[in-house]
Amino acid sequence: MGFLSQAYQKLLAASGLLAGVLVAGMALGVTVDVVSRNLGFGGLPWMIEVSENALYMATFLAAPWVLSLGAHVRVDLVLNVLSPGAGRVLEIGADLCGLGVSLVFVWFGYDATADAARLGSMIAKQLVIPEWWLLCVIPLSFLFMAVEFVLRLRRAVSAFKPAEG
Repeated sequence: MGFLSQAYQKLLAASGLLAGVLVAGMALGVTVDVVSRNLGFGGLPWMIEVSENALYMATFLAAPWVLSLGAHVRVDLVLNVLSPGAGRVLEIGADLCGLGVSLVFVWFGYDATADAARLGSMIAKQLVIPEWWLLCVIPLSFLFMAVEFVLRLRRAVSAFKPAEG
């Protein structure tokens, strides 16, 4: 495994780890908020908003990592009844669709993030934060998913052996 491949795998693992830290922090924060309110110390009014943002960020951060592990939701009912060759063709088609969708999200996600940064858009609820802070995870996540779909396609095509005859 080359240096670039190892760096990429470490980046995906760090992304998955960060998603886990966000979920754990969210669980801890909500627990502290509930206990604090029940003990009469008052709650943390910003905790719901932080939890919403953490859940959103964790989802986008974990997606490429989960895809790289092959641990994503997968309906393989059709694959089980197809021949191995036809199943491989279907997988290649699905990976091509995934790549296309990912690239569209990279493009539009980057565009939305750049616009929000250029305009100085802010999200104002309990907390006031720049909108691009939340949007930037979209093009990054889908960029890594696009890379992962390319890697999946490369593996599937290299394993594809046409029938000899």
